[in-house]
Amino acid sequence: MTRFGPESLERLRRLLRERPAIEIVAPQHRRAAVLVPLIREADNWSILFSRRADTLSAHGGQVAFPGGVVEDQEALQGAALREAEEEVGIPRGEVELIGRLDDVITNSGFLVAPFVGIVGPAVSYVIQESEVAEVFEVPLDALMAIDNPEVRYVPFRGKDYPAYFYHYRQYEIWGLTGRMLKAFLDLVWVSL
Repeated sequence: MTRFGPESLERLRRLLRERPAIEIVAPQHRRAAVLVPLIREADNWSILFSRRADTLSAHGGQVAFPGGVVEDQEALQGAALREAEEEVGIPRGEVELIGRLDDVITNSGFLVAPFVGIVGPAVSYVIQESEVAEVFEVPLDALMAIDNPEVRYVPFRGKDYPAYFYHYRQYEIWGLTGRMLKAFLDLVWVSL
C-alpha cells in the first residue's frame, strides 16, 4: 500500500512548483487543457476520471480527464477549470491548482496542457450527459499497484507503439489519458 501523506503532498507541490513544465510550440495543433483532479478524503487519495459518452464521434466510451478546447483569449488553466466545471460539475472555486504537467501532443491534432488540482471530498458531480457517460474515482493505491501500468503495443499508421494501460475494476485507462497519468504518477513516486 502506497502511503501518500501530508509530507508527500508537500514534496509533490514543491516538485511541481520547481520543475518547469515542458511547453511545446506547435501552432498547427489546437490548444486544449485538462484537469487531473486529485480527490482527498481524510488520508485517502484518488483521481477522478470520466468516461466519455458513447455517442461522441471522437474517442466515444473512452476514459479521460475532464478537459477540452481552449477558447479564444482564454488562459490554459482557466480552460481546464472551466471544462471540469462544465463536464463533471466541479466548481472552479473548489479546485486548488498545485501545478502543471508537460504538454502532450495527440494523434488527433491537439496540444494538451494538463493541470493538477486538489478537489475537496464534498463536491457533488453533475455530469454533462452529451459529453460524459459517467464519472468515477480510482484510489491512488490502485493506480500505483505493481500490476499497473501494463505496457502494450498498439498499431497506428502502420507501426506499433508502446502504450500504458491502467486497470481498475471494469475500467481501462489508456491512450492520451494513460500517458498523462503515467507522467503524473512518476512524480508521485518521487514524492513518496
